[in-house]
Amino acid sequence: MKKRSIVVFCLISALASVAGAQPTQLFYVFSAEDAAQRLGAHHLDQWNEDHGRPLRVMGLVQHQGDVAVMEQMRLQEGISFQLMCATAAQQNPGLPAELSGHLDSPAGFVLLVDAKGRAAASGAGAQLNQVLDQAALLLGGLAATEVDESTWGKVKEIFK
Repeated sequence: MKKRSIVVFCLISALASVAGAQPTQLFYVFSAEDAAQRLGAHHLDQWNEDHGRPLRVMGLVQHQGDVAVMEQMRLQEGISFQLMCATAAQQNPGLPAELSGHLDSPAGFVLLVDAKGRAAASGAGAQLNQVLDQAALLLGGLAATEVDESTWGKVKEIFK
């Protein structure tokens, strides 16, 4: 008989927060005019909510400079993270250098930055799910495993 066990590795993220490390960040560059990319923003927000909001997310919106229009879009799409005009982001020294060449990419862009400020994963907007998979690994996400009862006995013996 097998038991399903879900192993949660929260220790890594807990230690990082105690040590005063910066939060893991995800930057999502997308076009307000592309329905699939707007849906990606909603999916990203839902993923972050489902996982307890471990990521600090920044949406960088292409082809839109009007703050009121971006706020309206944010509410309509059900996005809770901050949005910023991609053009204005070019002037922001706090954004990672890896973003600079992708702020006007028609395919969108996603960048995951670890707690030390290093790029951990990136890709076109369509690769959002793969980058989120990397985020789960980086954050010590959930790992579901099938464990046979006899395996539990062996594990107990190892740790005696």
